[in-house]
Amino acid sequence: MDNTEASASIAGFGYQFERALYRIFHSSHQGALFGIETADDVEEVIPTATGTISIQEQDKLTLAAKNPLQDSSRNLWNTFKNWLDKLEQSQWNHQELLFLLVTNGSVSQGSLAHRLSTASSPESVAAAISHLRAQALTMTGAVAEIAAKVTAFDDESLAYVITRFELIHRLESDSITEAMYTALQFPDGLDDHKKIILDSLSGHLFNAALDSWRRKQPFWTTSQPYFNLKQILFDKFLSEAWTPRKLEDTGYQALVELNRELQLPFIAQLKSLGIMERSIEKELGHYWGGYAERSRLLLKGKILPEHFDDLEEMLRDRWDNLREVHSNYAEIPFEDFSKADHKKIYLATISPESFKIELGRLKSNHRYLYLGTYHHQVNDDGTNHPVHWHPTTGEQP
Repeated sequence: MDNTEASASIAGFGYQFERALYRIFHSSHQGALFGIETADDVEEVIPTATGTISIQEQDKLTLAAKNPLQDSSRNLWNTFKNWLDKLEQSQWNHQELLFLLVTNGSVSQGSLAHRLSTASSPESVAAAISHLRAQALTMTGAVAEIAAKVTAFDDESLAYVITRFELIHRLESDSITEAMYTALQFPDGLDDHKKIILDSLSGHLFNAALDSWRRKQPFWTTSQPYFNLKQILFDKFLSEAWTPRKLEDTGYQALVELNRELQLPFIAQLKSLGIMERSIEKELGHYWGGYAERSRLLLKGKILPEHFDDLEEMLRDRWDNLREVHSNYAEIPFEDFSKADHKKIYLATISPESFKIELGRLKSNHRYLYLGTYHHQVNDDGTNHPVHWHPTTGEQP
């Protein structure tokens, strides 16, 4: 069963809602009303001191490669017929009218639609009307009937519509989406949520329109509910805790191999404790995974240096508390700790009940980030809270 026609119709309906949402977030007129399936596919009514301006928009989505607005196009002639049929009533309701025809397809420069949209001076408008009437005589079938109804209107009516007619073509959904992303002005930290926020706004618009139509009422809205919803969505996703990458996504393996010859203090101390090579290799991965993730988070501005400083202080205090407990339990002062004592403290330090940590709004339960931060502190590389696994060199805390 071929549902091509039905799917094209549904896609066109979706395009209409994309355009409606676009108008809502791009309008610079406070108090403007936006309608869907009112005087046109999409309508914006702008209040002024002396009356209202109605921008009436027809949206034509094509899934084919050909020009959707050819001179013989039913869409083109029918659009003008609809505008002209409603012209008298629209002029009565509004001080000024503007007419837009929007399509994702490409309209050639010499086409009827293009000539009508570029006519602005009295001479070019008169020439456009003559061309329109001449083209109408060449139409056949159902399109000829529609064209005849268009050309039955007087030159004054035709001139009014043509001088206020704008054609927008080659406007793909992707272009609308990018324009919407720009208009929504996403704050830092929402890059991963752009699509779901835009989809939520589109879904809200669709549901609101559907609710009006089910009640047999025309759908009208202001922009305010959608700006309010946008802010609610921003707050929702910004308040959610960020999560770091998994170890395998940090690229730690490449860093391990690249820096294999680097003499890292924490590795030397683990060897002094007699930690098995297999375990040391794992901790090397934790260190470089933590290094990569720390660098990424700081570079993206998601986490500030003071957040890591707070974490390192907390980890140092925990390690120091484990030393105090062991010192009192074994009745041995720090300076008399043996290798076995240091090893017990190390093993207790790397075996917490949970690896949960918080860095600003980031919450993690990844072992590599927890232990990698400890190893960073052992290396005493720019930390305010150094620790050690084995006091083999230098002055230790």
